[in-house]
Amino acid sequence: MSRYQHRHAELSIQADRAWLNAVLSHVPDAPALAVFFSASPIASTESREFVSARVLQDADYATLLVNGLTGYEEKRDPDARYNVPKLTDRLLAVLDWVSHQPHLAHLPICLHGTNTAAAAILKAAARSTPAPFALVSRGGRPDLAGAEPLRQNHVPLLVITGGSRDDTRTPSANAMTLLGGERSQIEISTASELFVEPGTLDQASRAALEWFERWRPPLPAPEAQADDAR
Repeated sequence: MSRYQHRHAELSIQADRAWLNAVLSHVPDAPALAVFFSASPIASTESREFVSARVLQDADYATLLVNGLTGYEEKRDPDARYNVPKLTDRLLAVLDWVSHQPHLAHLPICLHGTNTAAAAILKAAARSTPAPFALVSRGGRPDLAGAEPLRQNHVPLLVITGGSRDDTRTPSANAMTLLGGERSQIEISTASELFVEPGTLDQASRAALEWFERWRPPLPAPEAQADDAR
């Protein structure tokens, strides 16, 4: 369990001409920030994604849940979730926003993507400076990032899929064969694509935490943080 009580704040983050709903959960001395990004609505303390984020919060991680699309876009265009370039640009805007927040900018960042946003986290990782230290795709479509971005990816990626009822399992496996960096795949056989079956979301969330902990770099010494702030 976390040593601290997380503070939760609902936010709107500007990404070009859109304002994206987000929920930030933060504690003092967090070792890292995990950004959960999805083309589906997740920015709520009532969402299933927030339940998943709590596993990381219990390990003292700060978490940021972000809706990649606005409510208007979701209703107007059912295919908007497949616009990976737009989702990538918006995630990059979110990461730029993080870099300008004094209480977040010094934290190493990891990314967690679901559905088509799994492709966006891969593409954003290649364009972000500094790069995130690890990525997790759960029930996602990393294959939609494209063959060349997958080959060029050097950020450790964990792909979590369900069993035979998960339609993302085969595309995810195909993407794994193209990846250029560290990667691992975990199958939770009792889960479908949305991980709604009892216990499956918890299993996936703990696997994500273990992956992030495996690759998480140490925080810089307080003196180095002070130098960076000057």
